[in-house]
Amino acid sequence: MEITNDYYESLLEDPKDIQEETVDEIVTEEDEPLLPDQPSDNDSAPKTEETVEQPIVEDDLITSYLKSKGIADPTKIQFENEEGGIDEVDFNTLPKEEQLTMLQELASSDYTDYEKQVINYLRVNNTDLQGVITYFQNKAIEDYLAQNPNQAPQKEYKIDDYSDDELYIADLASRFKDLTEDELNAKLESAKANEETFKKEVDSLRQLYKSEEDRQAEEAKLSEQQQYEALQNTLLESIGKFNEIVLDTEDPKSDSLEIEDSDKQMMLDYLLTPDKDGQSQFDKDLSDPNALIELA
Repeated sequence: MEITNDYYESLLEDPKDIQEETVDEIVTEEDEPLLPDQPSDNDSAPKTEETVEQPIVEDDLITSYLKSKGIADPTKIQFENEEGGIDEVDFNTLPKEEQLTMLQELASSDYTDYEKQVINYLRVNNTDLQGVITYFQNKAIEDYLAQNPNQAPQKEYKIDDYSDDELYIADLASRFKDLTEDELNAKLESAKANEETFKKEVDSLRQLYKSEEDRQAEEAKLSEQQQYEALQNTLLESIGKFNEIVLDTEDPKSDSLEIEDSDKQMMLDYLLTPDKDGQSQFDKDLSDPNALIELA
């Protein structure tokens, strides 16, 4: 056996240095990259699966519509076959004609023709069911009173608040302004000397003043009608010139919203068309604080 000088030199080395060198070699070997075919010590370790978020797919328009009509899964629409059994069919596999028919049937309402007429009546007259009930109740009363005028309530007149004596003196005072209170009372006592004649005279005066109240009421009604017609003409003239709404009044080149004839008619109906109570929706809103706030 041949012994070299390296052998004796190794015996003289510090064991601590030999140990550190060995450790460095181990660390160096671990840090070296693995060859492509070289197995890794971590291959046997269990792998943790990462959670992959699936993208949310929104329903298309037809699917959303079918679901809104109670069809939870449009790919499993149930049909009754000729044998009375139930078949599941995918909507998308149906012919276009059958798809269209199904959509039309779902879109059609379940209301009868009579129910549609009732709903249309409520919309046209801008009222609700309670309003209709009240209207026909009042109409039944009016029809009954028209057939039985003796049962009709009598019109109230302001002149009926006066007694016969008060009416007689008030009439004398309006016609003879120079008479004193004593002279008026003296004339009253003289007229009442004949009770029958006094009663006829007072009844005639009362009817005269009632006729005057009727005349004043008719004039007020006529004046109100004339004011309404003047307002109507003014609105018609104004709405004829109201053809567009400028979206930005500060920009001369701003786009504008064109006012259609149907829009104009809706505005006129809101302002002028009376309902069963003789009031337009605008009149009602004027007496509704909440509506006034919204308008403001």
